[in-house]
Amino acid sequence: MNIPTDTGAMEPAEKRRYSRIELRQPIQFQSPNSALEGGSLSCDLSEGGVRVDMYDFLPLGAELTLRICLAVEKIVEYAGRVVWVRKYPFADRYQAGLEFSGDKTFLAAKRQLHEFIEIQ
Repeated sequence: MNIPTDTGAMEPAEKRRYSRIELRQPIQFQSPNSALEGGSLSCDLSEGGVRVDMYDFLPLGAELTLRICLAVEKIVEYAGRVVWVRKYPFADRYQAGLEFSGDKTFLAAKRQLHEFIEIQ
């Protein structure tokens, strides 16, 4: 029987559709009914979503409006949805993955984001 010895061959394939850049910038979020509202710091960013560090727990599936500071005086607004949440061990902090969604305003913001990522 042949048993593979290369552990790299056993790792799952990358599922991301968009490349990510490291981005440590402020993000504000708010739910449509203002029940969830706050701020956090981004970790990384792609055209499809953002990973954030936060002290507030956000429930899976929560729909939010996100305001992301890409650069000084350059803030873009997105509709997003929480798709995963992880609690840091031994701390009252979380990381969350937010997937961008939306309508035609989303497409305009996505173009801005694409241009920003390309020049980084």
